[in-house]
Amino acid sequence: MTKPTGKTQDSTTAAVSDQPDLQTSNQLLNVTPEQDKLLESALRIKIMHTLSAEPLTSKQVAEKLNKTPGNIHYHIVKLYEGGLLELVRTEAAGGIIQKFYRSKGTMFHSEALRSLHFRKEDQTRHFTTRLTLSPQELAEFHQELLELITAWESKVTEGDEYGVEVMLGRLQSADAAAQPEEEVQQ
Repeated sequence: MTKPTGKTQDSTTAAVSDQPDLQTSNQLLNVTPEQDKLLESALRIKIMHTLSAEPLTSKQVAEKLNKTPGNIHYHIVKLYEGGLLELVRTEAAGGIIQKFYRSKGTMFHSEALRSLHFRKEDQTRHFTTRLTLSPQELAEFHQELLELITAWESKVTEGDEYGVEVMLGRLQSADAAAQPEEEVQQ
């Protein structure tokens, strides 16, 4: 799950609107711990991505993801009640009320900062590396990484669910690490 900043609305006050989502692919939607828990499913992440392109009904999402309409409807209701989807419009078609939903985001930020925990036999890959990057190169690397993750989150895939955890941070320089702590603080 990609996690980043924006405002969430309580599901009872979610506006019905045909206006496009103001969130860009580089913005993160701040989520509560409860919303974060709702996003602990690869299928729900795929639903969020599917509903980011255009407002769709549960049935349309099910067709795009090759899933049953009942299964998708269940997850859409949970995401909507959790304030992660907005109801864009309703239409009457043959006596049936169709509800069109749109995702409020596809990248999320949570203060809960949960790490994934894998059993040793379930770990498939662990990568560690070091890069030297200028601020511009760091921004480019970050964007490319997000695009790669988003592409895989959005694909219709089959099989087992895997967790992906990426941590990126600036390392203390070798010179600073060699100095006593009080000298580094000055």
